[in-house]
Amino acid sequence: MTRKLIALNLALLAALGALAFEVRREWREARARERAVLGSRLRLTPAPPLAPLPKPAPLTAAAYAPVAEKNLFSKDRNANVILDPPVTPPPKPVPPFPAARGVMLWEGVPPSVVLSEKPGGAQHIYHPGDTIGPWQIVSVDNQYVVLEWDGQQFQKRLDELLDKTPIAVAQAEAPPAAAAPTPAPAPARQLSTKSSGPGDDVGAGLKSCVPGDTTPPGTVADGMRKVIRQTPFGSPCYWEPVQ
Repeated sequence: MTRKLIALNLALLAALGALAFEVRREWREARARERAVLGSRLRLTPAPPLAPLPKPAPLTAAAYAPVAEKNLFSKDRNANVILDPPVTPPPKPVPPFPAARGVMLWEGVPPSVVLSEKPGGAQHIYHPGDTIGPWQIVSVDNQYVVLEWDGQQFQKRLDELLDKTPIAVAQAEAPPAAAAPTPAPAPARQLSTKSSGPGDDVGAGLKSCVPGDTTPPGTVADGMRKVIRQTPFGSPCYWEPVQ
């Protein structure tokens, strides 16, 4: 038993000696590397030369135009002047429409309409193409009158243009002396004094009926035939040439 312990102790001593030797060897190599590194001289590498800076362009006034354009407080910051749009003049006011008293539509005769420039004014017979005041008559039928002004056409119903000024009011405002028995007025003596037959010429080859004429429609006299039409505005009476 004692021999085995001695042999084991000797083996441990041998192992410890080998470990110490190996540690010392490693230490000596590390010191040798350290001395080699510290004793060596570094090789200096020269720095590359600096590239020359680009030469600045010469100063010009035009190069500073963006400075003025981006300055909100500069009056000339925008070279493109924006002009105000032209002011459109207001449209002309449409003049008053003429007043209508009636329409006459006969076969073979241009349509006729009785108009006055203003309500209660003098009445005249007009045909398509005629002019009354600023208006020109384009067409006439039993319901509408087409009027033109300043290149614009207006289609108006006859009942819209109807002159609603009562005739009785104008007669009531006549002076009382007119009711007294007086000689026949001069205009009446200038008109036809016939009690029947064709009266005065009213245009378009037609003649009016004499007031108080009781001859029936279709009567022929002096080459004219009596005609009475039924319209929404009354029963106009006239004489037309016999064809």
